[in-house]
Amino acid sequence: MHDRILKIIRHYNLSITEFSREIGLNSAATIQKIITYKRKASPKTTGKILKRFPDIEYDWLITGQGEMIKSVKSTSNNSIKEDEITVTALQVIKYLKDHKEPACGVEKKLSKLIDDNHENIRQYLNNGKEEIRDEIKNGFSVLKIDTEKSKVKSKEDTKVFSTLHNNTLNKVVELESQINILNNKMHGIDIILKTIETHELIEKENLKEFLNPKKL
Repeated sequence: MHDRILKIIRHYNLSITEFSREIGLNSAATIQKIITYKRKASPKTTGKILKRFPDIEYDWLITGQGEMIKSVKSTSNNSIKEDEITVTALQVIKYLKDHKEPACGVEKKLSKLIDDNHENIRQYLNNGKEEIRDEIKNGFSVLKIDTEKSKVKSKEDTKVFSTLHNNTLNKVVELESQINILNNKMHGIDIILKTIETHELIEKENLKEFLNPKKL
C-alpha cells in the first residue's frame, strides 16, 4: 500500500508533510514511516485519505486493483495541457529540449544537481550541530573557571565565596536549560537530515520514472 500512497502524493504534487496535513494528521511521521518502511496503512489512516480525496478508488487503494481515479476526463487527441504538468516536470522537459543529450547523460546531470543541493543543505546543518557542540563545551569551560576563582576567593572571605557559589549554581541551572534547548535543536536537525535523505530517494525515483516511463 505504501507505493499507492506515494502515487497519490505525487498525483496531487504534494510533499509528505503537506499530504499529512491535508488528511488531518498532526505530523508527517505516520506517512513517512509507511513509505520509508513499506508498511500498510491503518484503517483509520486509509479512511482519512479517502475522505480527503474522494476521487481515489477504494478498491485500488486497498487492493491495488483497478484504476486510481474514479473518473478520468479525456482530452482531445490525448493531448496534455501544460498546466496539468508539475513545474518540476516542465523544467526537466525544457532542459531536455535545450541540451538534447542522451537520457542517461541528462539523468546523471540531474542526479548530480539533486545530490549537490542536498549535500549543501546537509553540510549547513552539520555545521550548525558543530557550533552547538562548541557552545556547550565553551559554557562548561567558563563555568569551571568561575568555580575555581570562587574557591580561591573563599579562602579570603567566606561570605564572598557563598555569594559567588550561589551565582555559580544559578549559572549551572541556566546552562542546563540552555543545553536542553540546544539538544532539542540538534534533535530537530537530525530529523530534518533524515527527511532530506528520504526526500532525496523519492526525488530520484520520480526522476527515474519520468526519464524511463514504463510501457503500457
